Amino acid sequence: MAARTISATQTLEEFRTEFNALSETDFGDIATLDSGISATSVIGAVNELYASISGSLAFDISDGSTTETISNAQTLTFASTANQVTATVSATDTVTFSLPSDVTITGEFTAQGTGTHTLGTITVAGNTIASSDSDTITINDNVTAAGTIQAGSTLINPNVSATNISNTTGTVRFGSNINLNASYNLIFEGATNDDFETTVTVVDPTADRTITIPDETGTIITTGSSSVITGSMIASDTIGEINMADDAIGQDQLKSVVTLQILNSTGTVVKTLYGAGA
Repeated sequence: MAARTISATQTLEEFRTEFNALSETDFGDIATLDSGISATSVIGAVNELYASISGSLAFDISDGSTTETISNAQTLTFASTANQVTATVSATDTVTFSLPSDVTITGEFTAQGTGTHTLGTITVAGNTIASSDSDTITINDNVTAAGTIQAGSTLINPNVSATNISNTTGTVRFGSNINLNASYNLIFEGATNDDFETTVTVVDPTADRTITIPDETGTIITTGSSSVITGSMIASDTIGEINMADDAIGQDQLKSVVTLQILNSTGTVVKTLYGAGA
């Protein structure tokens, strides 16, 4: 659209021609004006258009609980949170959100999916935790388990009513000395789980003591044993006189018996002496 002017020397016909061209070409036919515009003048239409445009320049942003309105000439700022998220604005009209190298999560963290999740050199895949650069995972704090812990074939069960330590092979092997703390005993349940057990205990030692179990099969003899010592358990010529009680040997203990009797004048036996026969 070019600027149009009427000089003082132009005729009325020239003015009519220029005016018609201005109305039809530059301004356009009013009949084609959009029905959504109610103004009948150029200025009115411009004002109406401005009001419509200025209203559409504002928009709302919300986080679900708080809503803010961004109006014309205002700036929308994407703020970052230290150790949580980083926002970067770049050309063209792009906002990029990323996690920093050191991430802090203040609440719970849930990782969906059934694949492998990696934390440094530690991987979590389903119910398996492993290390990608070592065959050892170190835990620097106490570990509490509500269920059974399995290490190879060895099971550790915290349930006090069940077997606490067992092995699927039937034997639990200890590679170190077993030291029972003070006032603790070694208890055998026996063949059945009932109310009766055999307890092995010690009197409080006043020095280091050693009890040796010999390299043989047999039964341990205690002060409560009865009729369990046999002749084969006693070495020859090992029982001395000092170990025998007075009158401990009578005729019943002699293999063959010879008697010497002393009689009085009436023939009554007053004394009998026993001796071993030939």
